Amino acid sequence: MLKLEEMAEIRPGYPFRGKVPITDDGEAYAVQFRHMVRDVISDKSGATLDRVNLTGKKKANFLLPGDVIFMAKGTRNLAAVIQEVPENTVCTPNFYHIRLKQGTNPLEPHFLAWQLNHSEAQRYFASCSQGSASTSITKAQLGSLSLSVPSLEKQNQIVSLIQAAEQEKEILLQLIENRQRMIDSIGQQLLHPKQGKA
Repeated sequence: MLKLEEMAEIRPGYPFRGKVPITDDGEAYAVQFRHMVRDVISDKSGATLDRVNLTGKKKANFLLPGDVIFMAKGTRNLAAVIQEVPENTVCTPNFYHIRLKQGTNPLEPHFLAWQLNHSEAQRYFASCSQGSASTSITKAQLGSLSLSVPSLEKQNQIVSLIQAAEQEKEILLQLIENRQRMIDSIGQQLLHPKQGKA
């Protein structure tokens, strides 16, 4: 077991002043919580991301493939892997930007995101915010999280299993939706036969 701070650099997201300045001709792109529909952010063109101007004085630490972002504020402290984004992409201050160190204990980014999203870590994050007026995780609390670091082979096996389970879930959800549409269509024909003939 190793602490996250031993395995990675943890930085806050880009320090926008006030509301994130979204604009059609922005100089950069920003990832916000609403973009985290899955545990992977993959948008090479930036079509689904927000165009922004970097209004702060601090130099931007742009996101790179293999980085992990972690939602530190609010009640849903979730993580996602950066897979593909434009070169000039940042995350907002609500996130921590995690970049894994190159060292003797390699950690696969998808495996890290899975551990951060796992119920064990979520219980730890919930305990961190108990008794506090602010529902946010500090950098120190995130860095103190203990991680299991098995061999890369074992990590990749677990990631493959997770991805297979996600694919199965998507297929099952699609089957459920298709069956519901079929039932709706049958109901429409039974309840409004004249409309069906027209």
